[in-house]
Amino acid sequence: MRVHFFLTMTCMLNSTALAFENENAAEVTTGNQSITSLLPNNSCGSSDDGFHKVVIDYGGELIWQSNEQNLVFSGTFWGSLITVLPSMFFIERFSPRHVLQTAVAVYIVISAITPYLATHYGYLPVFIARSIMGLGEGFVAPSYTTIIGNWFPASEKSTAVSMFTTGNQLAAAVGNPVVAAVCASEFGWPWIFYIAGFAGTCWSIVWFFTASNHPAKVKLMTKKEKEYLLANVTKKISKSEKTHKVPYAKILTSPAFLAQLQCQFVVNFMLTLFQTYLPTYFKELLQLGVIANGNFIAIPNMCNMVFKMVWGIGIDKMKEKKICSSTKAVKISQGIASYGCALALILIAYFVDCSNPTTGLILFCFLYCCQGTFVSGFYTSLLCLAPQYTATLSAISMFCALLGRLFTPAIVGFFRQKGTPSEWKNIFVGCAISLIISGTIFLMFGSGEVQEWAKIKDDVEMKENVMTEEEKLNEISARVIQEESLCV
Repeated sequence: MRVHFFLTMTCMLNSTALAFENENAAEVTTGNQSITSLLPNNSCGSSDDGFHKVVIDYGGELIWQSNEQNLVFSGTFWGSLITVLPSMFFIERFSPRHVLQTAVAVYIVISAITPYLATHYGYLPVFIARSIMGLGEGFVAPSYTTIIGNWFPASEKSTAVSMFTTGNQLAAAVGNPVVAAVCASEFGWPWIFYIAGFAGTCWSIVWFFTASNHPAKVKLMTKKEKEYLLANVTKKISKSEKTHKVPYAKILTSPAFLAQLQCQFVVNFMLTLFQTYLPTYFKELLQLGVIANGNFIAIPNMCNMVFKMVWGIGIDKMKEKKICSSTKAVKISQGIASYGCALALILIAYFVDCSNPTTGLILFCFLYCCQGTFVSGFYTSLLCLAPQYTATLSAISMFCALLGRLFTPAIVGFFRQKGTPSEWKNIFVGCAISLIISGTIFLMFGSGEVQEWAKIKDDVEMKENVMTEEEKLNEISARVIQEESLCV
C-alpha cells in the first residue's frame, strides 16, 4: 500500500503538459510518447542542436510540479515523525499485534480514497491524507520489532529480521509489475489504489485470526517448542522488572546505540531515495516505458529478497557454530552493505545512461544485493543491544530513520531541477560518500551484544532461574492473557 505509490505517481502525471509548462514550447519535441530529460549532444535520444528534450509520458492527467510531487512523497514521513516516539508507550502498554492491525487499517482507508482526492482536489489533500497514513506508519516498526523480540532467540534474529522485512522487496518485486500492467491497461492508475486496499484488507483478516504477541498464547505449538522459546527468548517476569525504569540517559549516551542511530539516518535516506525516485530515474534517464520500468524495479528487489534471506540464515549459522561473535557478525554485514552500496552508486553515476540500460540493471541488482545485508548489520544490532527495552530503542531509532526519509525529498528536490544526468550523478555520489562515512563509524563503535546498562541484575531473577519450565510457561501465559484482556 505504500511501496506502489512511487511508480504509480509516474502514471498519474501528464509529463507532456509539465514539459511544455516548464520549458519554452519551441525547445520541446513531442513524438513517440516523448519529451523530458536534457541530454548532451551525441547521447541517446539527443538531436544535432546540442540538447533535445525527451519525455516518456505514461498517459496521466495530473499536472503536479516537482516540488508538489516531493511534498506528496514526504507526507507519510511527516505523519510518522509525530507518532513514532509516542508509539513506544502504546506498545509497552497494549498488544503490539492490535496496534499493528490498527495502523494497517489506516493504510487501507487512505489507499481507497486517494484517487478521488487526487483527481478532484489536487495534491494538497493527497499530502494531508498521506500524512494521516504516516500517523499509522509510526507504529509499524516498533510493533513488529517487539513481536520479533518475543519470538526469536538472539542466534536467530538476523534470519527473523530478514524474513520480516522481505515484505518490502516482495511488494516491489511482485507489486510493481502489477502496477505497470494496471497503469497501461484500460482501468488506469486509480485501480492500483483499490487493489492495494483490497490486499490490505485480506492481510488484516488473516493477521487477526493467526497472529500472536507471545508463543505462550499459540495453541498450534508443541510443548517442547514453547519450552525452548521460554528458555531462550521470553523475559523472566518479576515485580522488580515491572517497576524498572527505562535508562534513557544511558541509552542516549551509548556508543553502540548512537552508531546504530546514524546508520538508520543514512541508510533510510538511501533506501527512500531508490524506493521513491527509482521509477522517475528509469523514466528520465534510461527512458523506459511503463512495463519495462516496472520490471526494472522488480528484478533488483527479487535479488535483494533472495540474497537477504541467504545472508541472514548464513550469518546466524556462523553465530550458532561460534565461528563469529554477534558483534563481528553485525559489523561484517554492515561493512559489506555500506561499502558495496557506495561502490555500486559510484559505478551507476559514471557509467550508466539510456544507451546501456542492461548495464544499469546489473549494477542495480548488485546494489540491492548489498542492501540485503543491512538487516543483518545495524538493524540486528538494534534488536540485540537491550532486548527488554526493544520498543523504546526501536521508537528512538525509527525517529532517526524518519528524519532520513524526510530529508530525502528535500535533498533530491534541491539537486534535481530538470532531471539531467549530472544532477542524478551528484545525488548518487553524495549518497555514496555518506554510506562510506556511516559504515566506518559503525565498524568502530557498533555492537551485537547486550549492553551492560541493559542487563537487569536482581535477586528475584536469580530465584526464578530455578523455576520449572511448566511454572514459567504458566506465568508467561497468565501475563499474556492479562495483556490481551486489557487491550480488548
